[in-house]
Amino acid sequence: MSTPKPVDPLESLARGHVRGVGEVLQAMSTLMRRRDEGLPLNLPQVTVFLRSGRELTGLVREYGEGRQGRGVLLITSSGYGSRGDGLDLTFIPDGAIEALTLHDATVLDTPAKSMPESSPMHLRRHLPALADKLSSAWGTKVAVELGAPTELEEEAHIQPLAWLVERAGEVLTRLTRVPDVGDVLREKVRKVRLSVGESFGARLAGDTLELATSRRPPAWPLDSELEQAVTDALP
Repeated sequence: MSTPKPVDPLESLARGHVRGVGEVLQAMSTLMRRRDEGLPLNLPQVTVFLRSGRELTGLVREYGEGRQGRGVLLITSSGYGSRGDGLDLTFIPDGAIEALTLHDATVLDTPAKSMPESSPMHLRRHLPALADKLSSAWGTKVAVELGAPTELEEEAHIQPLAWLVERAGEVLTRLTRVPDVGDVLREKVRKVRLSVGESFGARLAGDTLELATSRRPPAWPLDSELEQAVTDALP
């Protein structure tokens, strides 16, 4: 399956890989950007230990080059929920940082409450609805199925599939209105197969467009990534 470059920058932390302070801050900045772009992410807090002996705890808003040099913009206040709206921002230059603690990284494994809880019954109802939506957009019958009959028996697959069903409906419908791409979809695709795996990707196998999403929310596809993957998979 054609797979874009990985989009889960903290995945290797769970495998015990050593990462530098800058790498972790960059990863958290990337995840914040992905949340801003629509992914329902719970983000872990970090504690930054300064060479002065002070420490600051908060969410990484952004990490990169600024007018004062390279550093991290940290949301340092608390009490307004996980999104951090309206909170104080503190810029910390790279040279002032001695060490870093990433707190409870496992929160990344669970989607934020902004995403409604799904269920096998919910998905079973929505697959025919997705097929009807795509058939209407194609102008001909399109079937939608899961990658395996056991997909809905895996509790860890329910939310990823719910995300994929919703985003696939929006993206594929929109792509039918794109010149050339829409023509290829109508000509080549008669079935859409959805699954959950280790990574996100898209592949055209015969008349079946196979779409897979990662189990982990940080690596679920944004609309732009799903659109690009589908386009790349078409002949």
